[in-house]
Amino acid sequence: MEREVKYLLIILILFVSCERIYHPSIDRIEGQLVVDARITNDPAKSFVHLTKTRSFYDQEPLIQVSGARVELLLFGTRISYQATENNTGYYSFKVSPEIGKRYYLRITIGSDIYESLAVTMPPLPTMDSFYTIDKVSKVYITNGDGVPIAFEKAGKEFDADLSLTDSLSHYRFDIRSIIEWTWDSVPVTLSRFPLAYGWYSYNENQKFNLAGPTDFNQVSKIKNHPLLMVSYNPKDYLYADTLTSQGWILIIGQYGTSKESYEFHQKLNSQFAATGSLFDPIQTQVAGNVLCKNDPSKIVYGYFDLNSYQQYRYYFNLLSPNTEPTIKRVYRFPDIPNNGIVRSIEKEPPMRPDWWEE
Repeated sequence: MEREVKYLLIILILFVSCERIYHPSIDRIEGQLVVDARITNDPAKSFVHLTKTRSFYDQEPLIQVSGARVELLLFGTRISYQATENNTGYYSFKVSPEIGKRYYLRITIGSDIYESLAVTMPPLPTMDSFYTIDKVSKVYITNGDGVPIAFEKAGKEFDADLSLTDSLSHYRFDIRSIIEWTWDSVPVTLSRFPLAYGWYSYNENQKFNLAGPTDFNQVSKIKNHPLLMVSYNPKDYLYADTLTSQGWILIIGQYGTSKESYEFHQKLNSQFAATGSLFDPIQTQVAGNVLCKNDPSKIVYGYFDLNSYQQYRYYFNLLSPNTEPTIKRVYRFPDIPNNGIVRSIEKEPPMRPDWWEE
């Protein structure tokens, strides 16, 4: 009996001794410069944002880099333009690059000088055609137990055809859709005016929407490039049953970009979609085009991008799966707040926002 007790104690000791908390060794890379530089022909869409990396476990806000000297230089000349720091860490230029000319970025922070590779300003992008197709997509909604349940959502997908030329063959898109709605306290058939006009915005920017020729593709056009999909059921977007959809405003920001920028953002998309497998890309594999001139061993993250920019706006209303949507090109470009509501004052009907479409 005594021998059995001794064996039991030895086994328990072995189990306890094998149980250790593992603390992985993670390289400390805080303090490295991060450059997010997007310069376009539209100064309102241009900026240079400078930050520094943090430790993996750091929960503090991003470290903004203020007081830097940021210059845009015309390659092969002594012409340079200095940026103004509008907000902490954000810099902007008053000039716009000329199409076909090459520029590079120079950033001076203390004794360190960072420079980008030279990039050519591409021509203005265009869409050859813009149209819709019927689409059924699968979406996942988490139930009360935290289990994702698959549902099918029917709607219209908005697609574009894009030209491929020697001077422009790669594109990036920013998509914003705005649903317009009205509210009334009585059925719409009994009321002359709604008691409120409102709107919600949805941004299709979870990943970079990129378009470019596939490998070994010799065609002269990109066809059926998807921009976004909108459900036929407005209740998928309206937060109350008392709201009535009045259609959508679609804002498409199209950027002409370079092959190198396209590939860089493709790698970022791969990171966003990483599932935790052994073969997922890691941050150091996403190399930018900015280097430290006085100390090449310093790691710099980010990218200097020259983009030509064009904006399109459309109004559309989805009626039913069996009818084509009403699509109207909009040639007004006012700023539209992300969300809002205009209510009636006393007995007066509310005034629609100036940018309202119908």
